[in-house]
Amino acid sequence: MTLFKQLLVNPNGRDFVVGDIHGHLSRLEKVLDYHQFKPESDRLIAVGDLINRGTDSLNTLRLLSEPWFFSVAGNHERMISQYRQALTRRQLTADERQKMVSIGAQWLLDAYDALNEDKWADLITEIMNLITQMPLMIQVGNGPEAVGVIHAELPDWDWSRSVTRLERIKKVKFWDQPRDEPSIESLLWGNAQFQSLRNGEQNDRHISGIAWVIQGHSVSNIPRRAGNRLWIDTGADESQSAHGLSIAELGPQLTVTTHFRDLRIRTERFNLTPQPRFHSVLMS
Repeated sequence: MTLFKQLLVNPNGRDFVVGDIHGHLSRLEKVLDYHQFKPESDRLIAVGDLINRGTDSLNTLRLLSEPWFFSVAGNHERMISQYRQALTRRQLTADERQKMVSIGAQWLLDAYDALNEDKWADLITEIMNLITQMPLMIQVGNGPEAVGVIHAELPDWDWSRSVTRLERIKKVKFWDQPRDEPSIESLLWGNAQFQSLRNGEQNDRHISGIAWVIQGHSVSNIPRRAGNRLWIDTGADESQSAHGLSIAELGPQLTVTTHFRDLRIRTERFNLTPQPRFHSVLMS
């Protein structure tokens, strides 16, 4: 098993990619209802950071058990896995507990403190089993229309080379190690490309070997595009009305809808070369 997952084109329904959820399951459910998501035929692929900060991290993570849900790992899943031994043995240090609080993992600490040994063992085993099944790259489809999904940014400007690099690392080995492999660290933590975009640099550069790369991690109040890269973490966890949860429907063009905290809904349609068009509506 490797850290790369290939999904064939969905012949029966639609495919969506959603931004960082961060435990806000009820918001995700409302977004899926709006788009009339059908779990019997449609699929949802997440850009990682399913957990922490929100009110229902555990049940958000449990979506990984659903046949219609897929996700790459984000840095928040990785941080939890890095404390795997201390959590399993209930041997967190004061510094480690503080780190867990700082990343929004109080939901896990509450269970750590409250459950008896058997229930805690069952819970932490379930959580780690779910996290360690997550890949770091997902590809939907093949050929010139294929779409890649990652959390942060690629270690290489070539999709195929990044896949090859990733496939050299066994999934079990990666999740068992407390430290990241330097050659792929950017997949979980990188934001240099996003910062270049914000600075007005590299706006037209493309990732070769893939039609689109959709990613999260770097928060913006609207989806941001550079070449064939699209960032869709619009701050589902942020309390400001200018932030929300974004979801992209895959197709000949990407249709990206941001559901803001103030109930506005903004839809953008992205082609590979023209600039996106958008409109906004206010939901009552």
